[in-house]
Amino acid sequence: MPTIVCDDASDGDNRSRYVRAMDLFFYGTLMDRDVLGGVVGRPFAQDRLKPATLAGWRRARALGQPYPIVLADPAGSVDGVVVDRLGPEDVARLRRYEGDGYDLVPVDVSQDGGVRLVHFFRPGSIYKPDPRPWDFAQWVAEEKSAFLARIARHLKA
Repeated sequence: MPTIVCDDASDGDNRSRYVRAMDLFFYGTLMDRDVLGGVVGRPFAQDRLKPATLAGWRRARALGQPYPIVLADPAGSVDGVVVDRLGPEDVARLRRYEGDGYDLVPVDVSQDGGVRLVHFFRPGSIYKPDPRPWDFAQWVAEEKSAFLARIARHLKA
């Protein structure tokens, strides 16, 4: 089902507003249901986060940050998750969280033996890769707690 988009300058920041549910691919900290729930403002069951792979990209730690970015790489692939049918308010909260440094764009991902169109937050050129790798399991074990506290402060501001 295609996403219907309308321009609505009344949303306060002159961004497009999505009027139908969206399926989003996440490749970093938003793969964690606690982070996703904290950003969106409601809990997510683990079964809502379904494995998927994004071809033609590679994951790298953002320079000086505890989260990753993705970089175009024809030989690369990034494992992540898709969350189906996120509503307009969910998407608006995710856009505010990601900020102006990311564009919400359509992309094909592999999932369940097929390919499907979803959207993801593509980092802009302001983000540079850190030479240190970013690993989701390591992030959960070593950085998640501090990150959750950080985003709680960010979302209150």
